[in-house]
Amino acid sequence: MRKVADIHAHVFPEKLADKAPASISAFYGGMGVACHPATPQKLAFYEQEAGITRFVMSNSATSAHQVRSINDFLPRAAETVPGAIAFGSIFPGMDGAIEELERAKALGIRGLKVHPDFQKVPLDDPAGVPIYRKAAELGLPVLFHMGDDRYDYSTPERLMHLLRQVPDLQVIAAHFGGWRAWAHSYECPLPSCVLYDTSSTLPMIPRGMVLRMLDKFGPERFLFGTDFPMWSPKEELARFLALGLGEDVNEKILYGNFMKLFDLHDEDETEVA
Repeated sequence: MRKVADIHAHVFPEKLADKAPASISAFYGGMGVACHPATPQKLAFYEQEAGITRFVMSNSATSAHQVRSINDFLPRAAETVPGAIAFGSIFPGMDGAIEELERAKALGIRGLKVHPDFQKVPLDDPAGVPIYRKAAELGLPVLFHMGDDRYDYSTPERLMHLLRQVPDLQVIAAHFGGWRAWAHSYECPLPSCVLYDTSSTLPMIPRGMVLRMLDKFGPERFLFGTDFPMWSPKEELARFLALGLGEDVNEKILYGNFMKLFDLHDEDETEVA
């Protein structure tokens, strides 16, 4: 039986579970929202429907005042959903950021999701450097939204600049390293420690570009992601499998690389509580 994990999904408290995805849709020019509402329980339902047994649930702070409530909500939500891992968030330059990362880690946060375009703060802004150094010290990987042909906040060049200052930070570059900027991502390879995810890309990217990126960067650096609720996990998995990459490559991207990132083992299910 095929095993699948999802590195990139979003959930919100009940009162925001439709409002927040609608705002995301508007930011991207009215892109549809496939799944409603975007609650932890609905995420679990759609992941189970797709045969996905492990997944990261997150959302991104768009302002400093949202950070604490996000970091309170997500680990509590993950405790109620088997197979869930909570990623919190942070806002570069916010007061008390270092202490907030320590608090979030103590609550059960396993990583961070940061969206520089939503925040309108460049990925390599100097205010973020000490924060990401602390994240690296705490062993918190950071899933960065990457790329957008409308903005310059999250380019591969900016990520390279950040990593020169924080070389031990574990980064996951979302959307094949650059949403709607895949050719640029291909031309700007990131250090081998950086992983990529497949989210919000498979319906749009040419298959040939996927194959070139996998050949250039290696399948051991890719993680399957759905970007729930914007896309249906079941449909995203079908799109991925339709690439025809072969079972060895599929196993790495769909499950093995995720398990290695979090040092998880199937024989110990308590590790993903």
